[in-house]
Amino acid sequence: MADLEGRTEQATPKRRAQARARGEVAVSRDVSSAAALLGALGLFYVFARPGMTKLNVILRDWLTSAADAAGHRTLTVDAVQQMALKTESDLLMLIMPFIVGVALCGVAASLAQTGFLWKTEGLGFNLAGLNPLTGLGRICSTRSLAELVKSCLKVVCVGGAGFYAVRADLPLLPELVQYSLDGMLAVIGWMMFKAALSISLAVAVVAAMDYGYQRFEFERKLRMTKEEVKEEQRDAEGDPQIRSRIRTVQRDLARKRMLADVKTADVIVTNPDHLAVAIRYDQHKMAAPIVVAKGAGYLAQKIKEIGRANGVVVIENKFVARTLYKLVDIGREIPSDLYRAVAEILAFVYRVRGMVPGRHP
Repeated sequence: MADLEGRTEQATPKRRAQARARGEVAVSRDVSSAAALLGALGLFYVFARPGMTKLNVILRDWLTSAADAAGHRTLTVDAVQQMALKTESDLLMLIMPFIVGVALCGVAASLAQTGFLWKTEGLGFNLAGLNPLTGLGRICSTRSLAELVKSCLKVVCVGGAGFYAVRADLPLLPELVQYSLDGMLAVIGWMMFKAALSISLAVAVVAAMDYGYQRFEFERKLRMTKEEVKEEQRDAEGDPQIRSRIRTVQRDLARKRMLADVKTADVIVTNPDHLAVAIRYDQHKMAAPIVVAKGAGYLAQKIKEIGRANGVVVIENKFVARTLYKLVDIGREIPSDLYRAVAEILAFVYRVRGMVPGRHP
């Protein structure tokens, strides 16, 4: 219990995947037992009558063959062996569907709990498992005591369910001596079926409760501390300081590329002091002018400085500058609502400098 103190956080998908790789899943053996019992009972109910008919045929054929062989004085060891082999083959074919059906019910119950699970970790040979002191510790542990108490409760529940099912029919047992053989077998078979049904249902209820308990214990065992959750997040996402440094470097590189593109602009529209947006247009390659750089404050001053140093015209237009700065990302075309305003600005720049759109002097 001490190991579980402080574990208040639900297990992450990574921790669940690691536990599954080690073969640790919530599973109850009672679920498989209950499924096998209920499957066996259902198969018995379906195949009991045709099975008894087939069994009578097998026994009659065996006795008839034995009597014929004895009458013809050919009842040798080889003949008896052949008859025994044929009878065994017929009996095997009779009970094989029953055995296969019960096995499939058990396997299906196990797969419903664990899915297709292949253990990929912890397959090596462990010498610690051969330590008798370790084994004795497991036997005398609190978990073993809980399992013992749980097993005793199962016996009480199952036995009580079976007794409750047949208690009303117990007074009929002394009267069975007056019944014919067929009637006696029918009564005993019905009593056994009721007892088996009650026991199977009791086992199913116990199995459901045990699975819930195993699920609860499994989830409690997988819980994590807050520190473990944070550490896993750091491992998955990287150190926060390193991520912050990477983002800073990325922003610096993007800013340098943007400032390098200012020299290719046709015009810089300003606010005039707080905002600056650099626009470029090539009528042969572009459907509309694009924003190659934008900035506010110090960055706006830097854009204007680089633009003037490279002969880019700087024009003040507060509305266009504010709108482009808010709505258009770097490298994107200007919105159609601003085509006219930007076209007038570019036309003015081209007339002043005697330039052809998209061609610098």
